Amino acid sequence: MNPNTMTFKTVFSAEYQMSHYKEPVYQIFADSRLEASLTKGQTIARSFASDVDVNDMGGDGSYDPQAITDTQETLTINYEKESSIYIKKLDELQAHLPVKQKYGQKLANALINQIDADVLLQLHLGAGTVMDDGTFAGTAGNGHVLTASNVATVFTTAMQKLRLKNVVYHKRFSSKMKLEVPEGMPAAAISPEILTAIELYLGGKDTLLGDQVSRNGYSGYFQGFETFTSNALSGSVTLAMATNPTNGQTVTINGVVITFVSTLSAATGATEIHIASTVDITRANLAAFLNAGGRTSVAESADAGASSATRAEQRLLRNFVAVNDNAADTMTLQGAGKGTIVVSTNVTSAIFTVVKQKVNCIFALARSCSLVVQKNPSMEENSVSRKIGRDYIVWTAYGIEVFTDQAPQIVSYAVASSAFSGSEPLSR
Repeated sequence: MNPNTMTFKTVFSAEYQMSHYKEPVYQIFADSRLEASLTKGQTIARSFASDVDVNDMGGDGSYDPQAITDTQETLTINYEKESSIYIKKLDELQAHLPVKQKYGQKLANALINQIDADVLLQLHLGAGTVMDDGTFAGTAGNGHVLTASNVATVFTTAMQKLRLKNVVYHKRFSSKMKLEVPEGMPAAAISPEILTAIELYLGGKDTLLGDQVSRNGYSGYFQGFETFTSNALSGSVTLAMATNPTNGQTVTINGVVITFVSTLSAATGATEIHIASTVDITRANLAAFLNAGGRTSVAESADAGASSATRAEQRLLRNFVAVNDNAADTMTLQGAGKGTIVVSTNVTSAIFTVVKQKVNCIFALARSCSLVVQKNPSMEENSVSRKIGRDYIVWTAYGIEVFTDQAPQIVSYAVASSAFSGSEPLSR
């Protein structure tokens, strides 16, 4: 034991620690060509021509004209997002690190990650073809269990689905038919676990994936697809909850422990759900809490109530949509940009379980989702009334749409993720 008591100098590093961001891949799948037409205004319309039939001509040369119908679809600027902080002027002057510069970068990157999450979710929701366990002789609606043994089958099946939709062409002879050929290359947005399965399938010969330098998540070429690894794919999970939980039982969602209680506590950030008179109402309380990103506190009554999560927990509960199915006694949670959603409970009963954990990987042609960013993320400063300091705001406005001609170019593949790991960044 050191007998001396000394005064030691604290030395600060001249730079911030590194921030670990999810790498965006939306640029591969997003078609931004409509941006030039929507520098002003809120909505842009595209028309889709109806199909026509081939009929037998009459013996006298008669024919029967058919009606044609143009269908209008629109893309609307309906996403308005911001990320902002307040910095006291004295704090900015006295801080030994470049506070404004560092946090300006973090604010902008957070918005770029949000755009990435929203595009990948819309690709999943707008996909013209869905593959899951039922596609591979399993149970429809369940995620498919991926292994190194079947990963090649998954990729070749996805390519087959695209060929059946007439979006991948192999021109071998001259024809008078004028084909409207999509410009985009076949690409896949996959989770790190799928990349691992590919690497195991190749036996470590990763040069077969391609020798290009990794950029924008590029992982190489495999079975007809340029692959891009993403931790921001959309995911879903179902919580089976047939009876009311008891006081003190918990469910953990994305690292946030949520406690079911008979009486809400007054503590800020308690992250509690009031146990209602019926399980359906309790699930509704939980769904409302999650749909509000853990921010809403509802005063306790006979059947309602939830206490808000801490700010760090709210960050982990963003971008969730919870939907209840009272007939099936379930709640399905969908997360944009979450990748694997890790959910667990401390309840041992089979009537309170986590099922159908899935990550939605994307097989699609590039430019299969229209994205118009009307206001690119950039920093603005606002003076604050009666305060010596400023608000620093980064904001953006954009619209996303999968049009009728783009949907056949997308295959969404639901892979079982119960054995996968979550990919949320550290909460600080």
